[in-house]
Amino acid sequence: MTTQPTTDDLALAAEFDGCLATAVRLVDRVIASTFDEGLRDLGLRSTQVTLLVYLAALGWPTQSELAEATMTDQTTLSRNLERLADRGLVRREADADDQRVVRYALSAGGRTVLGDALPHWRRAQRTIAARLGEDLSAALRSAAGALNTT
Repeated sequence: MTTQPTTDDLALAAEFDGCLATAVRLVDRVIASTFDEGLRDLGLRSTQVTLLVYLAALGWPTQSELAEATMTDQTTLSRNLERLADRGLVRREADADDQRVVRYALSAGGRTVLGDALPHWRRAQRTIAARLGEDLSAALRSAAGALNTT
């Protein structure tokens, strides 16, 4: 068994050079790990802080509304909401008009933790912005805005 790629394999792999999906995944991993490291002392991941921020901004969304706003699949969202609720950071209540619908909001503890997360988030934000520079940071925000068509 050979350990070196074949010429055909190298040619095939070269066809994927410049793949935007690969580039975005790499950027996502680096940025997320920087934020996750900064938030570790709070026992939170960047995805969970993002959910808390969206809950603060949206008020009492349903899980479907929150999934749409965050572009998160229902399974991942459900798991993260459950973890946050178990920690007392998120409240769940039946919709006043339709008891089958569950709505979510920040709890008092969630507001406190989100406030506690802010200096850690700011530090991570500065770290990433410094690594990217002003132009790339602006381009990344612009690309995110352009692709967010929901």
